Amino acid sequence: MKINEMQGRLGALYDGIAQDLGKVEEVMQSELSGDLPYIQEISTHLVNGGGKRLRPALVLLSARLHRYDAGRAIPAAAAVEIIHTATLVHDDVIDRAGTRRGVPTVNARWGEKVSVLAGDFLYARALSILARDGDPRLVQTMADAVFEMCTGEIDQSLRTFDLLQSEEDYLLRIGRKTAVFIAGCCRLGGIIGGAREEEIEALASYGYNAGVAFQIIDDLLDFQADPGLLGKPSGGDLRSGVITLPVLHALRGSAGSRIREILGEGPPAEEEISEIRFLLEAERSFEYAFSLASEYVEKARASLRQLPTGNERAALDDLAEHLRVRRF
Repeated sequence: MKINEMQGRLGALYDGIAQDLGKVEEVMQSELSGDLPYIQEISTHLVNGGGKRLRPALVLLSARLHRYDAGRAIPAAAAVEIIHTATLVHDDVIDRAGTRRGVPTVNARWGEKVSVLAGDFLYARALSILARDGDPRLVQTMADAVFEMCTGEIDQSLRTFDLLQSEEDYLLRIGRKTAVFIAGCCRLGGIIGGAREEEIEALASYGYNAGVAFQIIDDLLDFQADPGLLGKPSGGDLRSGVITLPVLHALRGSAGSRIREILGEGPPAEEEISEIRFLLEAERSFEYAFSLASEYVEKARASLRQLPTGNERAALDDLAEHLRVRRF
C-alpha cells in the first residue's frame, strides 16, 4: 500500500515517520524476494495487499523516543510486519477466507498447502532479519510473542460456539492473540532506542493495553463496519463460532436464552446473524464493549506518562485514541 493512501486513513499520525515507513516497504520487498518465480509472485501479492502498518509504526515511534537508529529500527519494523502478514495468511487458511482487504487471499489463489508454507516462509524470514541485528532480545521478544499468539489462536479454535466462556476468558485470549504482539512491537522499539528498562516496560504496557482495545474494537467492527471498508464480510466471527465480547455481554441479559438457542445449533444463517445483531443493540452490548475498549485506551495513554515528552509520545497518544474511534 502506498504511504499516502495509508495517511489518508490514519490522518497525520504517521507524518513524522512516513519516509521511514516507505523504507520499511522497500525492506519487505527485498527480504521477501526469492530465486523461484512463484515465491516472488506470492511475496509481491502479500506486500501489495496493504494494511494499516500499525505494528511497524509502533516500532519506529517507540525507537524515536530515545536514540533513534534507523539502520536497526527499519529492518525490525519490516520484520514485525512480515510476522503479522504470516499470521493473516494462516488465519485465512483456518477461516477458509476468499478475500482480505478486497483482494484474493493466498489461500484462494494458491491453495491451503501453499498458504501454510508461505506463512512459515514469512515467519522464518522475519526471525532471520531480527537475528541479524545481533541483540538477542529482539528475537526473544518476537519468539515469545508468536508463542503467545499461537496459544491464543489455539484457545480460540477450541472454544468455538462455547457459550460458557467468561469475559475473563475472552480478555485472556485476545491478550495472547493480539495484545502481546503489539506490546512486543513497542518493546522492540524501546530496546533499539536504548531506553531504560522501566521505559521499555512502560512501552510494553502501552502496547498491551492498546492491543486489547484494538481487538475489542475489531470485534465490534465485525458487527458494525461497512464490509467494503472492513475488507471482509461482516458477521464472520459468528459464522465461525468465535464468541466475542458483545455476545458474552448479551448472554448475561434477557436476550441470552434466544442467543443460546441460535448459536447452540451451530453456524447461524444470515437472518439469524441479523437477529443477533438486533439483540445486541437492544442489550446495549455494543456500548458496553466500546466502554471497556475505552478503559484500555486510557490505560495505554497513562503508561505514556513515564516516557519522554515530544512528537513521538504525542503520536503514540493520538494513535491510541485512533484505535478507539476507527471505523475499519
